[in-house]
Amino acid sequence: MAIKTGTVIKSVGGVFTVGNETGKYVCFAPKKIRYFDLDVVVGDKVRFEELKHGKGVVVEVLPRKNKLARPEIANVDVCFVVLACEPQADFYLCDKVLINCFQEQIEPVIVVNKSDIASQLLDEVEDNYRDLADIVSVSAMNDSVKKLATYIDNGKLGCFAGQSAVGKTSILNAMSEETVGATGGISQKSGRGVHTTRYSSLHKVAGGFLADTCGFSLCELHDIRSDELRLYLDDFVTVAHDCRFSSCTHTVEPDCAVISAVQKGKISANRYKRYVEEYNELKESEKNRY
Repeated sequence: MAIKTGTVIKSVGGVFTVGNETGKYVCFAPKKIRYFDLDVVVGDKVRFEELKHGKGVVVEVLPRKNKLARPEIANVDVCFVVLACEPQADFYLCDKVLINCFQEQIEPVIVVNKSDIASQLLDEVEDNYRDLADIVSVSAMNDSVKKLATYIDNGKLGCFAGQSAVGKTSILNAMSEETVGATGGISQKSGRGVHTTRYSSLHKVAGGFLADTCGFSLCELHDIRSDELRLYLDDFVTVAHDCRFSSCTHTVEPDCAVISAVQKGKISANRYKRYVEEYNELKESEKNRY
């Protein structure tokens, strides 16, 4: 049978929908493919053997340019990190997603959703991240979401990241010409988002592609040493040349330019505090590992 190339646009329980210019194919991947390629994920470019009745078998996962762990998407150009005032914004989660983006050379864009009720949150986000990423305020209830289209034009692949119920699917629906996913809300019992998106899937939107993704509340930093964490924060790097020590971790060293910048209000004190906690978490993990 013919060997074709396509993109994984949906993954559910080991069954992959692969799309290309000729259509969509329901494909399966042998265990040896999944083991060697650390499983097949949405966004992967694959070669597959076409079978009968629109089915196929994945025979090769083509080299990835990057891969996010949360959400699990490959070959991403832009990651929209969505925050909202309900559920309460988790800045620790946002920090770690941003670090993952910088690590994988993915452009992060922080999206403050529900902008009609999020003015205070927008101020907090700008205070924390104005020097690290573009910040866009939108509401899925109006045309403001179209501001995001410029980030994925010319066939770029974008994905959403964030907690459940921050409005990722609502934004996608507002940007698309048709409803592509169900939306949920906040659980009155837990005060947390209700999961409505059960799997990741790609949709053609605004000249590019957007991945609707499951909400998540935990994100770990992988393959980053504690002494490297500072290198992923541009505003730290900008002032670090004035530190007394070239290997300054910006935690306890004397004459640290980053700590001085925090004290002068040039770097967010709240984000710096989280940085120290994340640094200590990585140090503790390294100690336990060895």
